[in-house]
Amino acid sequence: MPIAVLILALVGYGYALLMLPRARPALAVAGLVIGIGVALYFWREGPSEAERAAARIASGELVFDQLDLARSGRGATLTGRVTNGSPGYRLREISLDLRLRDCPTPETAPEACPVIGEASAIARPDVPPGQIRGFSAHFVFANVPPVAGTLRWDWQVTGLRATE
Repeated sequence: MPIAVLILALVGYGYALLMLPRARPALAVAGLVIGIGVALYFWREGPSEAERAAARIASGELVFDQLDLARSGRGATLTGRVTNGSPGYRLREISLDLRLRDCPTPETAPEACPVIGEASAIARPDVPPGQIRGFSAHFVFANVPPVAGTLRWDWQVTGLRATE
């Protein structure tokens, strides 16, 4: 609804500029003042709710354990448990990146192995402060070749969403 009101106001403003040539200077000044006012409003508003939700819990406040990766035809599912170490925020969502590597031997360091697949997924564990919940994230990979050596994988948290 606010977008419809904004569109109607802009159409009315444009119509007035076209149809009232004598009022154009006053309308231009009014448009400039309103534009500056709107810009100041959004500038003073600060970060959006999405930005605040992403910054409420640091990734260091989360503890992951019992991680397991199950491969399927075109993807993989990462499951495990997450502990929310935040004292006041509920963890709603975790964005994860998963990287598959083909290592020649099990002893080869993962960094020395070629990457054969990368994907991102979102898990929604809904963990209250100080509690543990299970999570599951399904990753879809494109064009992953057959593993010639040993499959190794690593993951990282790329984003969080938390609420009060």
